[in-house]
Amino acid sequence: MNFNENKLSNLLDEAKAQSIFNKAVAGFILPDGTRKILHLGTPEDTVFDIASLTKVCPTSTLALCHILEGRLSPETKVIDYIPELRTNYREEIRIFHLLTHSLDYRVPMKTLRELPAEKILEALYNYQFQAPPGADFNYGNPASVLLGIILSRLTGMDLQQQGRLTFFDPLKMNRSGWDPLTRDFNRIPKEEIAPTEICAFRNREIQGEIHDESAWVLRQLFPVGSAGMFSCVPDLLKFVQMVLNDGTDPVSGERIAPAGLLELVSTNAFDAEGHHTSAGPVNACTALGWELCSPKFMGTKCSPRTFGKTGFTGASIVADPHKGAAVVLLSNFTYPHREANADRIHAFRAALADAFFEDIG
Repeated sequence: MNFNENKLSNLLDEAKAQSIFNKAVAGFILPDGTRKILHLGTPEDTVFDIASLTKVCPTSTLALCHILEGRLSPETKVIDYIPELRTNYREEIRIFHLLTHSLDYRVPMKTLRELPAEKILEALYNYQFQAPPGADFNYGNPASVLLGIILSRLTGMDLQQQGRLTFFDPLKMNRSGWDPLTRDFNRIPKEEIAPTEICAFRNREIQGEIHDESAWVLRQLFPVGSAGMFSCVPDLLKFVQMVLNDGTDPVSGERIAPAGLLELVSTNAFDAEGHHTSAGPVNACTALGWELCSPKFMGTKCSPRTFGKTGFTGASIVADPHKGAAVVLLSNFTYPHREANADRIHAFRAALADAFFEDIG
């Protein structure tokens, strides 16, 4: 096993030279459980807006805990918890479709950002699908927004409260959660939060408030399941290591999540009995809640069971259960302005993962 710090640091330096980002923190979990952190232009505990990493930390992982404990099922009807859902196919939409992003929502939520929060929800509830649930893989924010609402109605707690109770407090993730500038627990000074973008929509620099525009509007009602959480690499390493350890904190030995979690996040959901049918998405490869085996950002040196997630702001998680190892990246890729696409940050993510996983064997 070899951790080549110089090679990985050089990759960060090269990314800065190419203006992919100028602030980044990269964390690594080695097969022996050791954690290593490299930082560029900012302290290692800098707090970042983790964007769509929110979909897995905490949203979908909370849902998987409820499924493993028997309070929810992948086959639970969404209308059992959201009767306001008036779209076509409403009787057929299951939690499985939310976790696998196999609902045919073809509406970019940024197009709804000018609406009041209630009208955004109304647009999702009344959307008319062109294809039935499960017919297409269609990654986006709406499914995770609905999943977050279900979790709140199931437990009577919002995602901030659930995240703290289930993950953040037990794992001592003391710099993680929504509303870092204003919350009444673990408030983070603004100077310790990386600016995310100089935003034309809000006509100001975004620092410490939700970057995703529709999630920012919906925050007037509740913390959203699709985006809006803030965290730092040391905290996220604790979370990812707990998942790799099948729900147990390897430091304290405390069980945080039910056994069976690792299997759910690292297995193709469409290979599961009862879901993989000829009517399902072609060549779909996604775990429940987490992305699975995606060379686009995971590279090619990890195992087929590798799971992870990306965030628009320049965040990513890549975790290989076969090697017991992971890479977590937080960066200011969208600062001062977002790029036309994610090609450059994806290429860097893949290169970083390849360099790490190849060297550890």
